[in-house]
Amino acid sequence: MKKIVKTFAVSMTLIAALLVAVSVQAKDARLTGMTGTVEVLKDGGAWQKISSSKSIKEGETLRTADVVGTVVSFRLANADALVVMNQGSTLTLNQASDDTVNGQKISNTVMTLAAGQVTGKVGAIGGASKFTVNTPTKSFEVAPNSEFSISVDGAVTVSRGELTAKAGTETVKVAAGQTLAPDATATAPADANIQASISTQVAYAARDTVSDTDTQSVSAPEGRNQINPTLSKYVRASENKAIDDLLPKVPALGNPASNDPMPVTPYSI
Repeated sequence: MKKIVKTFAVSMTLIAALLVAVSVQAKDARLTGMTGTVEVLKDGGAWQKISSSKSIKEGETLRTADVVGTVVSFRLANADALVVMNQGSTLTLNQASDDTVNGQKISNTVMTLAAGQVTGKVGAIGGASKFTVNTPTKSFEVAPNSEFSISVDGAVTVSRGELTAKAGTETVKVAAGQTLAPDATATAPADANIQASISTQVAYAARDTVSDTDTQSVSAPEGRNQINPTLSKYVRASENKAIDDLLPKVPALGNPASNDPMPVTPYSI
């Protein structure tokens, strides 16, 4: 009888372990917009151009051409988060998985930025969930409900929420309205124009996926990086209040790339 009970207990343990293993799933990221030339690299493959209908899988790397106006944005399926890659950027989606533990969804997202700059938004992810962006010199853990911009040199600006920057044994928390320079160990106040640009790019990524005809390469005005020349069209047609609420606040700030009164809305830094 004891042998039967022991065998039953072992079997139930194995079944439980199997169920936990099955519940961990990698989920593809979905492109929400693209302008200019964007390429993808798969394991063991070669760089190839990507279309706006393509999804991004774990282990794949995206890169944007180092040409003014090039940008790509995508939304993660495993977590409430989205990312915008600016021109001349290379980013690998190392992990995009979720699990269910005791009825709670836990997501794990890891990205590696090898070149350029990324802007992102992380929503209300679970308490044990993690969203990490690695660069050659630092690792950034982004807290829920945060908006940020990270450069490959380790510079970061947070416009909402907070994140933790780690470099070796050094750890620095960067809160909303703060920036951390590449070699700095303390934060400084962030420029209002840069914070506005982060919000603009997040709004760009949050809109519905557009067709290839709306994501063709464009020529930006000299001195500016044009991320979406037809953003106003999407704003007018959008039901996303986040974008509608953003526009009245942005034009007054001007374009930080040229310090003129032109709206920052269609531009990145």
